[in-house]
Amino acid sequence: MKEEKIKRINELYHKSKAEGLTEAEKKEQKILRQEYIEAFRENLRGQLNQISIKEKDGTIINLGEKYGKKEIRKKVLDIRNRIPAEIRRQKSMEITDRVCKMSCFLRASSILIYRNFRSEVETGMLIEAGWEMGKEVFCPRVEGKEMEFYRVKIWEDFESGAYGIREPKAECPVFESQSDDKVLIVLPGAVFDKKRHRIGYGGGFYDRYLEQHPQMQTLAVCFEEQVMEEVPFALHDIRPAIIVTDQKCYE
Repeated sequence: MKEEKIKRINELYHKSKAEGLTEAEKKEQKILRQEYIEAFRENLRGQLNQISIKEKDGTIINLGEKYGKKEIRKKVLDIRNRIPAEIRRQKSMEITDRVCKMSCFLRASSILIYRNFRSEVETGMLIEAGWEMGKEVFCPRVEGKEMEFYRVKIWEDFESGAYGIREPKAECPVFESQSDDKVLIVLPGAVFDKKRHRIGYGGGFYDRYLEQHPQMQTLAVCFEEQVMEEVPFALHDIRPAIIVTDQKCYE
């Protein structure tokens, strides 16, 4: 931020304490403060970009990338949360219709798919479509930092799990590796970009799972409001092969 603007911020601050500000000066002060905050964040982000740390699992991560993702995730989730429930429902139906017509879904004998939570795309319709088409449907169950998929045949196969998300019961059959071209995994995500980069929810469950199944077909579903022009990414981040929204497909 330029020195004259910082000087002006100080002038307005001292005047506000001494004699008060006019309405015009109050507006000016508000704008300058916002500019200062943005400049501070940008400066901090630039410093963080110069620092990398080793996580507990041994991976090296850039701090600028890590905290940049957090800001973007929060912003986009706020936007998603403000979509009215009836609109989310309609958008979810449009996404379901698109996915059910795609060759990767039609030829898959097994579908690995998450149960939606809060304001996510409603995946229940895709789960029911899988059952109706005679596919084996598997949903994730989390134990600590590990995630496995378990077969579900009816809604009664679910129970409340981690974070209040509906999960398969422990006695459900666990997914066993099959020919990867017959398996489709549907990924959740907070934010995506038009080049299919993905920002998840920060747990890393799907990144770790797909590292063990690198040839598995991948598809993500989200609302168009969750797609940005570009998001921060690392070379090791896993991108879905296709992103399906209520408006288009990104391949």
